[in-house]
Amino acid sequence: MLGVNGANWKAKLRELVLAQPDPHKVALSLAIGCSAAFLPPFGFHTVLVIAVASLLKTGVPLAVLGTWINNPWTFIPIFLPAYVIEIEIGEHLLRENTVFPSLRALSKMPTSAIIAQVKLVLWPFICGSLIASVLVFLVTYLLTRVFIRFKGKISSEHQAR
Repeated sequence: MLGVNGANWKAKLRELVLAQPDPHKVALSLAIGCSAAFLPPFGFHTVLVIAVASLLKTGVPLAVLGTWINNPWTFIPIFLPAYVIEIEIGEHLLRENTVFPSLRALSKMPTSAIIAQVKLVLWPFICGSLIASVLVFLVTYLLTRVFIRFKGKISSEHQAR
């Protein structure tokens, strides 16, 4: 049973990583999951990641774990600002200038007005999300490879003693 105990989490994560001995596939799996967390299909990240990881024959459990960076606890402090930045990136790429009302103003609008506002930022959001997702993929992949190499050296030195 997976509890709150940090040792349990570490043991389970270690099992997931060791189940896939190829560092490339471990890094690819996590990168797929983390990058998918920045894409628009809210609520469908897990389904998307399972499909992509299966298609690429990487570790599905590690990829799903990567999507968990987008969760109720991280949404407001991390992902809400990321979505605003993604919209700005998309506007820049599409050479559009969309004025989006504040959250306070949105909360007072009727549903039809909110839908109209969302339609204004939809394409910039999708384009910006794709750029952010690619960047997150690259950073996650590289950091995971470096971490695995570093951790492997430490483990090898420790076992040699």
